[in-house]
Amino acid sequence: MNLLFSWSTGKDSALALYDCLKCSNNQVQGLWTTVNEDRDYISFHGVSKALLKKQAATIGLSLSITNLPDNCTNKQYEAIINAVYDSFIRNKVDAIAFADLYLEDIRQYRVQQLNASGLEGVFPLWKKSTLHTAKRFISTGFKAVITTVDQTKIDSKWIGKEFNEEFLNNLPHDVDPCGENGEFHTFVFNGPIFQNAVDYVVKDQVEQGPYITALLTDS
Repeated sequence: MNLLFSWSTGKDSALALYDCLKCSNNQVQGLWTTVNEDRDYISFHGVSKALLKKQAATIGLSLSITNLPDNCTNKQYEAIINAVYDSFIRNKVDAIAFADLYLEDIRQYRVQQLNASGLEGVFPLWKKSTLHTAKRFISTGFKAVITTVDQTKIDSKWIGKEFNEEFLNNLPHDVDPCGENGEFHTFVFNGPIFQNAVDYVVKDQVEQGPYITALLTDS
C-alpha cells in the first residue's frame, strides 16, 4: 500500500510513522502537513515552515505542504482537502496514515473525507493505551519538546521543556498522557527515524485563549 503520512511534527506522529516504516505492507511515500499560510506556522504546534522542512529532510522523506488560510472555515477546509486528496489519487497514493489515538468523531470525519476521494485511512496507534504510547515514545529513543500547553490544565513552566518521564509524572490526573484532548503539543527533534538531531530556536511565545505556544524556527 502506497501511503502518505499526515505529519504534525509531534510525538504521536513520530511514533506512528516509526510503526508504519517498520510494516512491510506499507510503502511510505512521504509526509503531508497543513500550515497556516498567513502565519507560516503549523497551528497549535508552533513550528515554522522552515523548521518543518528541516525536520522532514532529516527524516529523509519528501514533504507535501497544504496551506490553509487563517481562521479557515470548515467549508473552506473541506474544499481544500478534497482537492488535495484528488491530487494524491492522481499520484498513485492509496492511503493516508494518521496518528489519532481514540477520538471517534475525528476518525469518522477523516474516514468520511477519505472515502469520498477513494483513499483509505491507516491508524497505527488507534485504541492503544495512551500512557503506554507515551512511555514507548520515550523508551524507543525519541526526543521531543513541549511547544503548547492549555494553561487551564498544565502549568506554562513546561513550555520548552523536554517530553520525558518527569513531565509524565507531573501531569494532573485529568490530563491525557499523550495530550489527545489538546492539553499540550510537542515538536520531535531526534529519534530512531532521524538521521541526526534537528536544531531549533524559540523565536517567541504567543497566547491564544487558554493556550500558550512557543514559536519554534530553524536555528
